[in-house]
Amino acid sequence: MRGLRLAALLGVLAIPASARAQVRITMAAWKEPVLLDTMRQDHVVHARADSVYLAVMRAFDDLGIPVGRTDAKGGIIGSERFERQRVLAGSPMAKSFDCGEGPSGAVANLFRLEVAVVAWVAPSDGGTKLGLATVASGRDVSGVFRNPKECASTGGLELKILDRVKRLTGG
Repeated sequence: MRGLRLAALLGVLAIPASARAQVRITMAAWKEPVLLDTMRQDHVVHARADSVYLAVMRAFDDLGIPVGRTDAKGGIIGSERFERQRVLAGSPMAKSFDCGEGPSGAVANLFRLEVAVVAWVAPSDGGTKLGLATVASGRDVSGVFRNPKECASTGGLELKILDRVKRLTGG
């Protein structure tokens, strides 16, 4: 039941932890839901899974990423779809997302982005496997209506989360 509440809160479909948890999210720029676990980058953190889970929660908070309901049993930490403009985690948006280029430069720095961030934490040989995925949808705020833009992750936000988790856990 808790997994269903997480799915409803994130607007995603979560499959039981016994299977590889799939996370789908609907965003304005895509015609179909985005399957975030296909974008997931896995990393090994040399620390216990419970420590990594708590460190991810703290890293999200430190970086200004809101945390939605979590699934500790399934090892999933998901952000709400949240909006940011210009700066995320202390850096210009274009350091985290690529939405293309416009006449004034990187679109990610000019548009308002709707962002989703998901982390998967699971015990692994030699420590803990930490999977991270982010995606965004950009909206022009200049007053002229344009279709939303797909924004791919540059990997910058995921690396900030990973670095923070490793510092917090010593792993």
